[in-house]
Amino acid sequence: MIFGNIGSIISDHYSSLGQETGLKNPFDYAVLAVIFAAFPAIVGFALANYVVLWSGFITASASVLSVLTGFSINTIILLMRYDEDGSHPYEQRTVRKTKEFTLYAILAGVVLIICLVFGIVVSRIGGPAGSRLAFVVSGIVYSLMAHYFLTLLVITHRFWSLIHGDVL
Repeated sequence: MIFGNIGSIISDHYSSLGQETGLKNPFDYAVLAVIFAAFPAIVGFALANYVVLWSGFITASASVLSVLTGFSINTIILLMRYDEDGSHPYEQRTVRKTKEFTLYAILAGVVLIICLVFGIVVSRIGGPAGSRLAFVVSGIVYSLMAHYFLTLLVITHRFWSLIHGDVL
């Protein structure tokens, strides 16, 4: 099935993120959910309350996110070669986790680009129904962007771990 791997990409990302940060009990996972879900949602809908998506922003964001998603795809390709050279087991673990985070970033980037395309359609709708829908779509897009940028920060941390050899 074409969408069968999406669930495993998401679960691998969050389980490895939980393992890496040393989360042990359900309260720790609640903290992780606040950082990666609630915080971006609060930021996204607060921004949507003041700035609704407009076509110029959507066009610029779509091209930037396409480039960032392309970089993530290139990262996966480079990490495939790095993993095959018989490196230290800790480095292999770091490479595997970086691949998981990068796959998730690709998925998040593609979802965000799809939402931006939907945002173009919503930005053309007028009237009171259009303004409520524009607020909701703007909040979702801004929330996904905040989440995506947090994910890119995690990938940057993984690269730092690979370069400096400090594996958590």
